[in-house]
Parts: sequence; C-alpha cells; structure tokens
Amino acid sequence: MVVRGTIFYNSKFPFKNGERGKKYLILLNTPSKGESYFLVKTTSQRKDKPITPGCIKKRSLFFIPARRTFFPENTWVQLYELYEEQEAEGDPEFRIVSNLDSKMIDQIIECLLASQGDDISPHQKKLLKVPIGDSLLKLKEYFGGKRP
Repeated sequence: MVVRGTIFYNSKFPFKNGERGKKYLILLNTPSKGESYFLVKTTSQRKDKPITPGCIKKRSLFFIPARRTFFPENTWVQLYELYEEQEAEGDPEFRIVSNLDSKMIDQIIECLLASQGDDISPHQKKLLKVPIGDSLLKLKEYFGGKRP
C-alpha cells in the first residue's frame, strides 16, 4: 500500500508538450481502493527559481535542498501542475523509490493549499484529507515507536 509522501520515478512521463521523459513525482494522498493518485512533479533544473528552503508561495514551489531527503540534488516541487492517475502502483512506468517523512509532506501540502488553494477542486481537496492511518503513523514517528 502506498501512502502520501511516496516518491515515484517514471522513466516515460508524458509532459504537457507531448514529450516523454524521466521524472520524479510525489504522492499527495493515500489513495483508497479505486481512488486517484494525486501527484506533483519535481525538478532539479534551477533556471530562475529561488533557493529558499520550504514554501515559495508566490511561485507555487516547494524547495528541498540537496541531500536533506532522497533527492541528491536541489529539488523544487512544482505545485502549479497537479496530476491525477487512476493507478500508479503496479504500473511498470511508476516505480516507488522512496518516501518523504510526514512533516515534509505536510509542509508541501500546506504550501500547495496556500499557493494554489483557490484553483484546487473540491474533489482534489477531499483527496488531500489525512486518513486515520496516516495520523497514527505521525504519532509513531513523533514518539519514535517508543511507549512511555
């Protein structure tokens, strides 16, 4: 079962310009059976992007500095392009490569809502709601799996 924060690698990702290429995507929801996978793309191409860690609301980006997570290079999560896939798990083009911790995925989703909230459909907002299992996982992370 995949959970929000899962990082997928797609070697033949279909870009909006019709090209196909390699791309890392981050899952924003924990899909129930039959529910869409809600994804955002990442890029390591800086071009004119700021390198301020965290949310860059004006640009609808979230910056992850190199080696702070799975990503070996500076990486920008592109919150202005949202993707829904019916089935990513089990699709040979989508390979699970890592997971973000719950704190970082929460920050990315907060940034998404702050920068793109008015443009997100009610259906997509529903997908972003945290399932009870994710809440329990957060508690486990917080307490380090130790019981008092």
